[in-house]
Amino acid sequence: MFTIDLICWVLFIFDILLNFFTERFNEKNERIKDFTGIMKIYLKSWLIFDIFAIIPLRRFGYENIEYLLRMVRLFKLPGVIDITDGTGISYLLSFCAIGKREKSGEITYSYTVKIAVSIAKIFIFLIFIVYFLGCLWYWFQRIVSNYKFSNNSTMLEESTFHQAFGLEYLPAKDIALRSSYFMLTTIATIGYGDFLPKNIYEMAFMLLVMLFGVTLFAVIMGNFNSAITYYTESTTPADCLGDLNLWLGSLERIHGKINKPLKTKIIDHFKYYFEKDRLKSLSKSYWESNSSYDLIAIDQDYVKFLNEQVYYSIIKNLYSDFIHSFKYFFGISKFKFSIIPHLQPRKFMIHEKLLVLDEKPSELLFIISGNISIGMNIDNIHKTLFTCNDGRTIVGDYSILTQTKSRYEYLALSIIDALAIESETFSVILNEHYKDHRAKLLGLALKREKNLQKMSEAMLNKLQSAGNSPVKAPNVLPCVLVNENDKNFDQTEAGEIVDSCLEMGERIMGKGNGVLENIKSYMKTRSKFLTSLS
Repeated sequence: MFTIDLICWVLFIFDILLNFFTERFNEKNERIKDFTGIMKIYLKSWLIFDIFAIIPLRRFGYENIEYLLRMVRLFKLPGVIDITDGTGISYLLSFCAIGKREKSGEITYSYTVKIAVSIAKIFIFLIFIVYFLGCLWYWFQRIVSNYKFSNNSTMLEESTFHQAFGLEYLPAKDIALRSSYFMLTTIATIGYGDFLPKNIYEMAFMLLVMLFGVTLFAVIMGNFNSAITYYTESTTPADCLGDLNLWLGSLERIHGKINKPLKTKIIDHFKYYFEKDRLKSLSKSYWESNSSYDLIAIDQDYVKFLNEQVYYSIIKNLYSDFIHSFKYFFGISKFKFSIIPHLQPRKFMIHEKLLVLDEKPSELLFIISGNISIGMNIDNIHKTLFTCNDGRTIVGDYSILTQTKSRYEYLALSIIDALAIESETFSVILNEHYKDHRAKLLGLALKREKNLQKMSEAMLNKLQSAGNSPVKAPNVLPCVLVNENDKNFDQTEAGEIVDSCLEMGERIMGKGNGVLENIKSYMKTRSKFLTSLS
């Protein structure tokens, strides 16, 4: 014990010296690095206590006072085991890849590490408190051993704790162990009865210790329960499916049983939605918007007070893979940051139709993964024109941009994971706030539509040449119009759009057979269209 005591004494001296060279903060939270400033702050805090703690008073017969002064240093324990200040233990942990060192010097940790450390701190505090009380108890019962009510005139039993249990004949380590054990069983309100106070002074001291123990363990259990609750809440998602089942149950109680296949479909849909929804509280509800500005406003909870760049960074981190996969669609425009908050997860099973022939799409779909077939429905049989593999495909953009019905059928060849935005919401955001981006998207959609038109024409010719009955191709071509106020629309791009419409019309309907008026209408449209842009 003497060797350990000597080592601790030397470490105390080193600690005092190092404190003069350790950066500190003043009342204004300003960094103090100069020696004089550090010394002034240290002098106002722990310097005097630290110096008294290293004075070898035992050499002068004051052993108990020396240990009491050392015990005062236990109040520095919270600062010693602080793992967030970037010094000491936290500095060593950062080298072990436990925690991340920020520019400010502080160390940040994950939820799991924070909770583990908080529980460890509770146990460390408990150990030191028990040891402190054990030392205090031994010192106290020795002090009161010669007091008036400590004398036992009957001599039937020992009148002090150390006499009753033979502590005066034990080495220091055994005394510390027995005293700490007695304090732990007392503050835990267990009291096995193997150690007891022997006089009125010791009993009064034990009353205070027990009252303190009840409070201490209540605080410890409260902190422990809070840590477990915090971990559970931070790692367990909200029980949205449970809320959905409760809602469906209330509907059934009022309106009767819901059709079982329909109920299963609803539950499966929302189960997938809850699992794949990245936005959570960042999502926007287009049906609650009163104006087009509401669709793009940053007014969601938790982020409405953030600046724009921080909000964009959050969206980028959440949807980095999506932005990379569809960078050809969004480019460098801020358009993506207005669209992403409206995205909703969608799942399509094999052979399920993503977009039906001759119908307007209700949603614009971004295919994340899976294979789809774009084709024609001939005699109620899907004929594939083109297959899109491994996602990165957009479904419904041409029909939404041109306000026309789909001329092709989109069929799932595998399980499809997609993100969807309501078509009207997409159109309003694009037309009201990103008019300059509309021309690019329309050009991309038109090129794909032209390629599909060539493929469909080739398929029809092949079917007819094989001796099948003539198959009638779609005979109505969409007339692409641009808002007269849209001055950002590129004139060359507009000319290409109109020319392509005429070209498709000639290939499908021919130059005669009563379609001359249709061609002329396209020409008139082009003339009016280009004039408005000039």
